[in-house]
Amino acid sequence: MSDVDTHPAFEHIRSREVATLNLTVHEFAHRKTGAMHFHLAMPHKENVFMLALRTVPMDSKGVAHILEHTALCGSERFPVRDPFFLMIRRSLNTFMNAFTTSDYTAYPFASQNRQDFGNLLDIYLDAVFFARLDPLDFAQEGHRLEFDEADDPTSNLVYRGIVFNEMKGDSSSPISVLDNQLKKILYPSTTYHFNSGGDPRDIPDLTYEQLLSFYKSHYHPSNAVFMTFGDMKAADLQNEFETKALARFSRSDDKIEVGIEQRFHHTVRAEERYAVDDDSDLNNKTHVVMAWLLGPNTDLKLLLKCNLLSDVLLNTSASPLRMALENTSFGGAPSPLCGLEETHREMSFICGLEGSNLDSADDVEKLIISTLEKVIEKGIEKEKLEACLHQLELTHREIGGDGFPFGLQLIFSCMPAAIHRGDPIDLLDLDPVLESLRKEIEKPDFIQKLVQEILLDNKHRVRLCLYPDPKLNERNQIAEEEELSAKKNALTSEETKKIIQLTQELQNRQNREEPIDVLPKVGLRDIPASFDVPTGITTQSTAGVAVSHFEAGTNGLVYHQVVCGLPQLGSRELRHLPLFTHIVSELGSANRSYIETQHIQHSVSGGISAYSAVRGSVSDPNNVMANVTYSSRSLNRHTKSMMAILEDTFFKPNFSEVSRIRDLIKQIRIRREGSITGAGHTLAMSAASSYFRPISLLNHHLSGLEGIRGLKLLDDNLDNQSDLEEFVGSFGRLHGSLVDSSRELLLVSDPGFSHRALELLDEHWHEVPMGQVDLNLQVPFAGTSKDQVWLTATQVNFCASAFQTVSEDHADAPPLSVLAGVLRNGYLHRVIREQGGAYGGGAGHDSANGVFRFYSYRDPNLMSTFDAFGDSIKWVLDSKLSFDLVEESILGIISSIDAPASPAGEARQAFHNKWFGRDASYRQTMRKNVLSVSVEDVQRVASEYLSKTCARVAVTSEINSGELDDSFVISQI
Repeated sequence: MSDVDTHPAFEHIRSREVATLNLTVHEFAHRKTGAMHFHLAMPHKENVFMLALRTVPMDSKGVAHILEHTALCGSERFPVRDPFFLMIRRSLNTFMNAFTTSDYTAYPFASQNRQDFGNLLDIYLDAVFFARLDPLDFAQEGHRLEFDEADDPTSNLVYRGIVFNEMKGDSSSPISVLDNQLKKILYPSTTYHFNSGGDPRDIPDLTYEQLLSFYKSHYHPSNAVFMTFGDMKAADLQNEFETKALARFSRSDDKIEVGIEQRFHHTVRAEERYAVDDDSDLNNKTHVVMAWLLGPNTDLKLLLKCNLLSDVLLNTSASPLRMALENTSFGGAPSPLCGLEETHREMSFICGLEGSNLDSADDVEKLIISTLEKVIEKGIEKEKLEACLHQLELTHREIGGDGFPFGLQLIFSCMPAAIHRGDPIDLLDLDPVLESLRKEIEKPDFIQKLVQEILLDNKHRVRLCLYPDPKLNERNQIAEEEELSAKKNALTSEETKKIIQLTQELQNRQNREEPIDVLPKVGLRDIPASFDVPTGITTQSTAGVAVSHFEAGTNGLVYHQVVCGLPQLGSRELRHLPLFTHIVSELGSANRSYIETQHIQHSVSGGISAYSAVRGSVSDPNNVMANVTYSSRSLNRHTKSMMAILEDTFFKPNFSEVSRIRDLIKQIRIRREGSITGAGHTLAMSAASSYFRPISLLNHHLSGLEGIRGLKLLDDNLDNQSDLEEFVGSFGRLHGSLVDSSRELLLVSDPGFSHRALELLDEHWHEVPMGQVDLNLQVPFAGTSKDQVWLTATQVNFCASAFQTVSEDHADAPPLSVLAGVLRNGYLHRVIREQGGAYGGGAGHDSANGVFRFYSYRDPNLMSTFDAFGDSIKWVLDSKLSFDLVEESILGIISSIDAPASPAGEARQAFHNKWFGRDASYRQTMRKNVLSVSVEDVQRVASEYLSKTCARVAVTSEINSGELDDSFVISQI
């Protein structure tokens, strides 16, 4: 391998071709510091960089998380307050972020532009290795004490800080609480015992000196892993690493790693609480889960065996453990934590129930253990093991990149091995181990031995019950207030002055003009004149059904969709549409039970999904267009079988499985209720927009806050047999409407397999007639209140405001989209996040629905945030805007438009855009119009559209809702 192009500062260790992914992995080590570099070389236009550092905190003060935030607040070469967020808008990045996991901190980005890639690399290298770590940034990003009225020491003392509020939001999620509490017990002595993000009760104990100490010990090249992907040369990348950072370091003798746990000798059983907002009914709201500590994730063969075991036990409703959990009366749904946790140094296997009760805990444990014992007694059919291996192969072969850079997906897939000093290349080249497993499953007792050795004989296991406590948030708030009151009473006059001084210094820093010219940037001149849209579509007719076929580099996979226009439906059927699309592929089909159908799906496809999409027409956002898509994918060799099961799902779903439908509704309810605090800003924006537009009103009732409330009411009523039968009847009517509607077929395949794929498609659809119906959908729901507050169990708030604007093809739509970026970058980020302490906030223009929206996320404030939304409008109208702000916003929009998807994803995207009247020519025109927006355009549309009626929505707790004015109409989710 001496011919591999390597920088002199690096030693080439080895290279390996991964044929299934069409890439070559090169491994290097920095001679002086030992820093590792893995380069995934592939002819791909999107280059990716990630720098990861092992971070192993031994408390829950959030030091690794707060350090990640603070390191991005200015560095040696770029001494500005916020180079990270400034570069987001001075860049053509397709991905840019930083995050903290349980055992490492990562700084990734991706870009298709070489100059931009180099700019971002400069920023990231300097931020990680030469961060300023200003105490004021620590106060802003981490935590600080302030008086509620900044310069009034007689007002209450409060905690502020972005991470502090972020983690308050995280701790409002029952699933996050469950996950953290489970790790705390399962890992009693290693870093996983602690909350790496930080516990809000412990974060205020972190000192600035502790942050500095952690930085010096952990942010060193000897503790770093560099990973890159794309068509850039490894030696060129290494030259940047060396000259911009590594040359200034010597090797560190510190070896940072996660230790091995001492094993339990018996099951540990524990109970913990989580907060709920309603004490009227606490039944069926307890989580009961079991977890086993397994072996190291650096053992590839063990890793894949554990994956196989988890898949065999839990992947589908035909899997024995999932079947038992779905059909028991001891709970409402399998826990969302069910499955294998493989990123920790020592893996864990988790299973259990949500929607249970404390007095059912013993029964749940017995159910799990007895099910495992039955697996040992009866075994698993070889064909089911082969189906699970098929899933591993399909997942490994698939070229991703939809919504997330493909190169970054590959890097994440092998990063845990690199962090724990295993072999990340093995995780990219799974074929040898898959082949070995194919031989092992020939042994008749293969799965029985796995269950016995990995689970039943494993004494390091935990049973955790997480039960609801309606007073927990109140007690936590009282405890925090008492703690702050005690601190205030103990303050000396000098300490009081320092708190006020810190607040003033931070405000001055946040409002100060920064020398942003020291930051590199790209401009409009660097944007390509056009963007790529997949071509090579051939449209044929099969029994009157249009077939759109794309040839793409799918790496041996076929993607198939059936797309139906959504006809006019009654209010009942419309409300049930998202339930129908979720459930239809979970039922039996063609006279098969759901168990049989799930097994077939698992054996021949990557699963079947159904979903609805709703958009306004380009010229009228009140003209509602909608479709329902049934979708699947398979390896080439299973194409015929995949098409058959997809066709059966479309035409012959088994609605006679009434008890199955009832169980699934209960599961969906539990999932939707648990998702509120994770998506509060999205739900709030949907509710605010519903005041103006029919599509937003529809989404509010189907998937928004009103939809969640309606789902709870529906689930409560379905225990009545007649209501259940009527509900199932609505599914039958909905299905009949879709079958009788117009439809199209989409096929995406490798060029070499396209002819055969089309032949197979014709075999299934050549004699299938279809109907033609009016696809102009009317929304039959009553309008919403202009100002709404929705109450739930949360320690933080989510705010949204909305204004009605124009159709997507209107000349003012592009300036409105650019205006959103100007408001976010020029005002909202500073006021809502930096000064207000919210984890996020901004604005966006929903062009498809003609609505302009403001939002905040995990926000400690309510009315002051709504004031900030209004003040941002005044700011943009009264300021002498520079074109730089407009250009930065345009860059962000174009980056989003031009971001590549997977080969199959780009084809699907092109098809569906065209279906909704947005073909390649239209999209090129809209892109061109964005590029021509001026400062005058931005201020004109702000004046014209953001001075009209505004709808406001807050998602908050009952405790906090008193801050809102009397115009808000209160609803309980």
